[in-house]
Amino acid sequence: MSATYAAPADRGGTGPIAAYLALCFVWGSTYLAIRLAVATIPPWLMVGSRSVLAGVALTAFALYRGARLPAAREMGALAAGGVLLFVGGQGMLAIAETRIESGQAALLGALQALVMPLAAWALGAAGAPGAAAWLGLLTGFAGVAVLVNPGAHALDLVGIGAVLTSTLFWSFGGAMARRWPVGPVALASGLQMVIGGLGCLALSVPAGEWHGFSLAHVSARSAAGFCYLVTVGSLVGFSAFAWLVQIWSPARLSTYTYVNPVVALALGALIAGEALTLRDVLATLLILGAVGVVMAAGRAEGSKVLFFAKKKQKTFVLKE
Repeated sequence: MSATYAAPADRGGTGPIAAYLALCFVWGSTYLAIRLAVATIPPWLMVGSRSVLAGVALTAFALYRGARLPAAREMGALAAGGVLLFVGGQGMLAIAETRIESGQAALLGALQALVMPLAAWALGAAGAPGAAAWLGLLTGFAGVAVLVNPGAHALDLVGIGAVLTSTLFWSFGGAMARRWPVGPVALASGLQMVIGGLGCLALSVPAGEWHGFSLAHVSARSAAGFCYLVTVGSLVGFSAFAWLVQIWSPARLSTYTYVNPVVALALGALIAGEALTLRDVLATLLILGAVGVVMAAGRAEGSKVLFFAKKKQKTFVLKE
């Protein structure tokens, strides 16, 4: 019997929308939290300890609720995904934010919305994005481009390269989770965080991050950022991402990366007293409009898939 992968149609309802909003606003705020945390905590050590703590808590919760540990073959897929997402994704982002500002990192991270659908397509986890989805994605990218003020920041090529590398690793890690899902989501998410976190801690040793490090040197702002990342950023944010990556198309899901810079701007205005300009307002309208286009494209594509699935169901015969 032969089998081929068929990506699920986008699931609707209030639950996925709530999870999406969590990604938009929670992960939009984590850029600032990462910047605060790495101010006095070395990046690999910060991401590793954050991920292990949150991963152990989530794994223990899933096991308590009756989940069973996956088989060795499934553990291999989880390990690969954990390394891509947390060592390559979160680790490189933390390194970038030791060199560039959180807002600039969020703006560059929005390129993930273009990479995610292509990564999923390359791994066979989704079809090629349709014309409407591409229109929305490119409109969102235009909005991010409007947000960027070329003269506002000095270019740090190492920091920029680290963000772009992070985007590439994170996109392929998400595509793997969609192509080879391991359930339940809480258990898979927790194990990925533990494995990826241990990988980051292993890299912190040759990086020399333990040399001279002391908890006494961690500032209150860094400690607050770290605690926020463990609880809200990892337990809430990554759990929402791990669920949505299996039930939404990559093009639709990736639009959260366009909203993140808007959240970062709003936090800058509310917390740091930064003024919002006409450029910011125009970019926000473009980005939110792009999200609406991609969301509508996802619903239309999902309805089309469901229609043809029901039509074919009448004549489907399973042959050995």
